[in-house]
Amino acid sequence: MNIGEKIKSLRQIRGLTQGQLSIKSGLPRTTIASIENKISARPSAAVLVKLATALNVDVSELYEAAGIYATESGKRHIETPDEILERLRLASPIAVPVYTDFVIHAGDNVEAPIEYIYLARPKATGKNIEAYLIKGQCMEPDIRDGDIAIVDRDTVPEKGNIILCLINNEIVIGRYLMDKEGKPYIQNGHGKHDLKECQATAVVINISRNMR
Repeated sequence: MNIGEKIKSLRQIRGLTQGQLSIKSGLPRTTIASIENKISARPSAAVLVKLATALNVDVSELYEAAGIYATESGKRHIETPDEILERLRLASPIAVPVYTDFVIHAGDNVEAPIEYIYLARPKATGKNIEAYLIKGQCMEPDIRDGDIAIVDRDTVPEKGNIILCLINNEIVIGRYLMDKEGKPYIQNGHGKHDLKECQATAVVINISRNMR
């Protein structure tokens, strides 16, 4: 099984489209299509690390399918220093600060984080990510009191997204929706909130939950 067939098989087993794998890995969908259709040359170590993380497999499994561990003579390929450094860089997690208030990082009085959580680098690179401790039960059962909402400050909200919003210096979490006139609002267990006075928004991309 070559690397294209391997990626396609793993993707299909996990019920992912090429577009969904693109989002999870941070790679363009065209790159994934080229690999699967054997259009591109052998993927780099950096690309394989991103795909392995997104598909939740050991990267050595993809290395082997790509021929990185075997040459035409049958000898094991020795990674170059650049390949090793890139593999280790991508394997190291990114520390994301966790805040209790929805702070705007400009000017004074920036709140110190209460803790840090760690995300896989391929999933976090290129995003303006922070995390916030959720207080209250207005989004249960989707989001519970004490959960940590991981957000991207740069993503533009789309209909159906769960977002954090700063309204009158108070953090509000809810689902981003549109009324019949196309005006945005957010909905949560406390009702409907107009976004006219919203000072900042951030789209929730993941939830971290302690089970105990």
